[in-house]
Amino acid sequence: MSSAASPVAAPGGDPSAHSSAYRTRRFLNWFPLGVAYALLYMGRYNLTVAKTNLGDLMSKEQFGTIFLVGTWVYGLSFVVNGPLTDRVGGRRSMLVSLSGAAVANIAMGAFIQNMLQSADPGAVNVALWMSVLYGINMYFQSFAAVAIVKVNASWFHVRERGGFSGIFGTMISSGIFLAFTGNAWILDTFKPAGASAGQITPVWLVFFAPGVLLAIVWVVELLLLRDRPSDAGHADIDTGDGGDGRGEAPVPPMTLIKQILTHPVLLPIAGIGFCTGVLRQGIMQWVPQYAKEVWVLPPSHMLVYGHWQTAAELGVPGPWWMGIVAVLAVAWGGATALFLGARASGGMRRRVLASSGLLCALAPFLQGGFGGLLFVAGVIGGNAAGYVSDLFFQSRRGPAAGGLYVALTVAIAAMIFSLGGTKAEVGWISDPAKTDLRPGDKVTEIAGVSDLHDWKDVAHAFACVPATCVVPKRFEGTGLAAPGWDGTACTCSSAVVNDPATAAKSPGFIAATVMRAGTSGDEAFPLAIKDPKATQTAGDTRTLPAGPALTLSAVPLILISFLVSLGVIGTQGLLSGTATMDFGGRRAAATAAGVIDGFVYLGSGVQAVALGFLTTENWAYWPMFLLPFGIVGCLLCVRIWDARPGTGGH
Repeated sequence: MSSAASPVAAPGGDPSAHSSAYRTRRFLNWFPLGVAYALLYMGRYNLTVAKTNLGDLMSKEQFGTIFLVGTWVYGLSFVVNGPLTDRVGGRRSMLVSLSGAAVANIAMGAFIQNMLQSADPGAVNVALWMSVLYGINMYFQSFAAVAIVKVNASWFHVRERGGFSGIFGTMISSGIFLAFTGNAWILDTFKPAGASAGQITPVWLVFFAPGVLLAIVWVVELLLLRDRPSDAGHADIDTGDGGDGRGEAPVPPMTLIKQILTHPVLLPIAGIGFCTGVLRQGIMQWVPQYAKEVWVLPPSHMLVYGHWQTAAELGVPGPWWMGIVAVLAVAWGGATALFLGARASGGMRRRVLASSGLLCALAPFLQGGFGGLLFVAGVIGGNAAGYVSDLFFQSRRGPAAGGLYVALTVAIAAMIFSLGGTKAEVGWISDPAKTDLRPGDKVTEIAGVSDLHDWKDVAHAFACVPATCVVPKRFEGTGLAAPGWDGTACTCSSAVVNDPATAAKSPGFIAATVMRAGTSGDEAFPLAIKDPKATQTAGDTRTLPAGPALTLSAVPLILISFLVSLGVIGTQGLLSGTATMDFGGRRAAATAAGVIDGFVYLGSGVQAVALGFLTTENWAYWPMFLLPFGIVGCLLCVRIWDARPGTGGH
């Protein structure tokens, strides 16, 4: 018999004193739910990975427009999906989310594949079609954000939810890792070798992969996910949240939304959510683009894809992946020993050992590039914020969120001074066997162009050497006219007529002059750099097999990205994933979470379109745009400083 009408208190009044059977069934409920949520993130932020690999085929303004449409659809959908989830339950909403997002991701993959395999990818209206498809994806994704809160509100007591916010933050972080690093691995695995005309990086795979995985986890959730303990054969518990005691009777959606928007705690939390959306996406979406567009960092850099040490590099026998296994085994072995020591200890010693074990377990993921950096920052921020709020502030979320906001605001202020430029000097090369360039070479001339002040000038001069324009091999014999060379865009374009009598022909190499250290100081060296794209199809671009020396170290931006990500992911897990359960209660948990997450994604949309425009003008505007939102977030945290759950929630 269901005990929904009379929830039982935990034995002895301890909210965490559940039976082992209850804990096991609860784990089978929330863990697959967390995996599903992580995969939804993989199918949400794959757009950023796609943009960095599509290059000019998706401009920053187009990316901003697509992201704006998606995030605002996501945010505004909560007006409907939050109350709907409160009525139909989190399980049904989660299944709808997974199925819809799976289909939408596969559709986006099919569109990108069709675009890249067309005769002229640059002629396709990528902004229009991806806005529609990404908007559909984000509509279905919005169901999951409210479903996860709705379900867990019935399974966790309010005093357990701070710890759960750490789990929530870890879910978010693992999803970001899958989106950035996991999708990058997929592209690296299937990326074609060589540089012949018309070769295509299969960017569509970053959409197909999460689409398939979401379909698989849909089946798992169908079998395991339940809304309440009573649906899984256990007694419902007294959660001690901000419910008003009116049972589970439906409340009109607009009444719920009005209650939430006039709530003295939830309204400031919504404002903090808006600021968090701006700051979180302002770092997460734009650092990879800055790293590629301005700094042109190598793929192995921490702000790009990172580098996992191979077996050969570590001197370990076996295939390359044994290096990863060896590093994980050492790190996780040490972490296990520390966790066991923590269990046998108490007080401060226990906390120190447990924290050290967590850091030890996370350390290997820093090899995973920007995705790994975000993952580690999110796990630390999410877990620390939740436990600090429960252990030291009697479940008050304001002080923990406020501390995080102060730290991230200081980091953003420091970011203003961390954005250096590049030199017209080689800092790294991708393959010494394929180019005569060497680190330290100062490039003074490319193809007759000598006005070279930084790497942007060098790259532009190299890309703008006319290439031989041809049709893709798959279109040969179809009568399709060859594209012509567009000297303004520095690429072949079907919009330019190809006149065989006057068409440019690449000689196969590009002349350059560099200043290189010699026995008597810097000496001028003439080079003939092999042309990596002597023959091009429409949409191809030519890039140097090298990158620049930087005017400033990248280390400050790495640390800033880490601190801001730690702060915003910790804050979002604490407020969106926990405070909404605290003050919304089980009856309105989904609606409360929906409204808060809606504000988060409205902020995300604002930064997308604003930074898409501002960074096109000048990247220096980037941190200046973010800083005011950090300051406002700090002030709003003060408004909820003393708020506690169970004291006047709706």
